[in-house]
Amino acid sequence: MNSVEDKKILAAFERLYAYLGQNEYRGYEFDDYLSSRIVKGLCFGNLFLQRVAVQVGKLNPVNCRPLLGIPKLESTKARGFIAKGLMEMYAATGDTDFLDEAERHLDWLLNNYSTGYSGLAWGNAFDFASRGGFFPKNKPTIVWSAHISETLAMAYEVTRKDRYATAIQEVGTFILQDLERHENKDGHCFAYAPGLLNLVHNSNMLGAAALLRSWQISPGEILMETAKSSYNWSISHQNDDGSWFYGAEDKYRWIDNFHTAYNIDCLLTGFQIAGESVVPWRVIEHSYEYWVRKFFDDDGGPRYFHDRAYPYDIQCASQAIETLYRCKQYFDGADQLAAKVLHWTLERMQKKNGAFRFQLRPFWVNNQESLHWGQATMISALGTAYKEAMTDACAASDIGPRQ
Repeated sequence: MNSVEDKKILAAFERLYAYLGQNEYRGYEFDDYLSSRIVKGLCFGNLFLQRVAVQVGKLNPVNCRPLLGIPKLESTKARGFIAKGLMEMYAATGDTDFLDEAERHLDWLLNNYSTGYSGLAWGNAFDFASRGGFFPKNKPTIVWSAHISETLAMAYEVTRKDRYATAIQEVGTFILQDLERHENKDGHCFAYAPGLLNLVHNSNMLGAAALLRSWQISPGEILMETAKSSYNWSISHQNDDGSWFYGAEDKYRWIDNFHTAYNIDCLLTGFQIAGESVVPWRVIEHSYEYWVRKFFDDDGGPRYFHDRAYPYDIQCASQAIETLYRCKQYFDGADQLAAKVLHWTLERMQKKNGAFRFQLRPFWVNNQESLHWGQATMISALGTAYKEAMTDACAASDIGPRQ
């Protein structure tokens, strides 16, 4: 990257962070229609109608949410990703204001978790319905909780504050004690949420990665063995070409960009913490090679599906940027592809108000400004990109890393 590109990343970060602050870290989501009493009443508690309502909210180009009584809401997952982006900016600049802001968001999370469970966990602020079932608001998910665990681990590494170590361990307790498991000879798969045993690979391995973070703080056989069993189950389902279906059930037989990236991230975490005995390198390499071959256009456009491009989605872009930069120490060209995806995203997806649009479709643009799906994941991706740019600049100038 050059100084012009570095300035573009910083400017994009600042514009987006200003947008988030102006909205007091609240926003709409593409899948929040069930937070409307009107819409919820018209669904009559029927899962199919609830799923239809969510899809209408996803595809409707007109923002009807104020008319439907849908408020802008806080998001636990968004707070986690915002804090992560700020932690990355602190690593890039050494500016303690970024660290202080990140801790403020983490403190909010430690005071706004889902109650009634054995450990710490987080969920949505609205009802949601999908192929996986009905998720009432505040029901914690393994995905939300594991992502927040990752940010807590970043904060603990920098600050060594006991409250973050304790929180990481309590996320592990939630995963161990509050989530059902599907078990067979290959290992086990964690439930997506309490009472919802959906056989999904990214959520299962996110849970395994969170257990290993807990193990790093307080090593214990049950944490390591449970994480290993979880990885084993999903690894046994990797397709021969290196790809992953979203899940193991017939209703989950699609292959997409950002869930594949999640899988690669989780596999890397397992490999980095526990080594080949938990995650064989060949599994990561096979998955990465498939991912970069199938999911990116020549100009860096992040394709949604392995066999077709549209819709171009902001989370495909943000997660690709994060995962590619993480992979650069292992795979030649990963950082160059990350830079191409970043350039493509800034040129096509960021709006004049600093927010990022939801999707580009063949004949129209979906300008929704989803909070956790787009804004929070992009603030994290931009923080990562800027840290990488500053690291490269320091290396080129023979300057030591920023403290």
